[in-house]
Amino acid sequence: MKIPSVARLFLVLAIFGTGSGLLSIAISNILIFPSRAGPPSEVPLIPGISFVARNADGNKISASWYPGNASAGAVLLCHGHSANHLHMMDMAGFLHTVGYNILAFDFRAHGLSEGRFTSIGLLEWQDVAAVIDTAETKGLLPTSMPLAAYGRSMGAATLANGSGRLGRINAFLLESSFADLRIIGGRDVARMSGIPDTFLLDWIFTLARWRTGIDYASNRPVEGIKGIGNRPLLLIHDALDTRATREDHDRLKAAVSHAQELIMPDAWHIQGHQPPPAPFEPIVLEFLRSSGILPAPQK
Repeated sequence: MKIPSVARLFLVLAIFGTGSGLLSIAISNILIFPSRAGPPSEVPLIPGISFVARNADGNKISASWYPGNASAGAVLLCHGHSANHLHMMDMAGFLHTVGYNILAFDFRAHGLSEGRFTSIGLLEWQDVAAVIDTAETKGLLPTSMPLAAYGRSMGAATLANGSGRLGRINAFLLESSFADLRIIGGRDVARMSGIPDTFLLDWIFTLARWRTGIDYASNRPVEGIKGIGNRPLLLIHDALDTRATREDHDRLKAAVSHAQELIMPDAWHIQGHQPPPAPFEPIVLEFLRSSGILPAPQK
């Protein structure tokens, strides 16, 4: 039996529509559901105290306090997308060695923390606030102890977006933050698939919003970072980064005119602290000292 041309057209459209819909859902899944990475191959063994905080949505946020010198400052570590706080322990290692107290945690929908969706740094500042408040309530982080926060990629975007509501943080170190999620999304699609950025990605963002209630397109750290005000800021750019590019770095730098910058010429995305550590570690330590976040007193 021969199918009429109009029916064939509707059949083709139905198949195309179904395929496009499934592809859209699959791509939006990448946006809203992070994979939960296991621990890195090497993790410095630092004695710590585990605790649980609850964010504004009621999710349990898994956190750890690694006590250093009681008279030193503290550094909060914020990991990137699909990672967990153990991937930040390379930073904890050298900071703890000079006496700093370390506060680390797993973002919602990451590691051991609860949560179904990630907002890729738009709302995760609520996790940061909950962890800081709980650490203070438990007597781990004294209210008088100066606190700096270091974030990588999504962690850096989180600190930028929430900076105006995270007044407890005295200084910020942000590595490989994107300036605008919609722009880096288009850049990633083009880089991985060879498909130019088009209006179809806007449809993906809209679909993700319908599914989660999260307005991913409003995730613009270049605007949120202005909440830092006059607090010290070190922006770290990994020069070989094809994701958070120099353009992102320069836009963030322009938004906070007093920001200091560290350019790591041979580093890829969030790889600024890979061996050899110089000049990364000395510059980070000097920034913390100059910002009033002091290490253990010299004997």
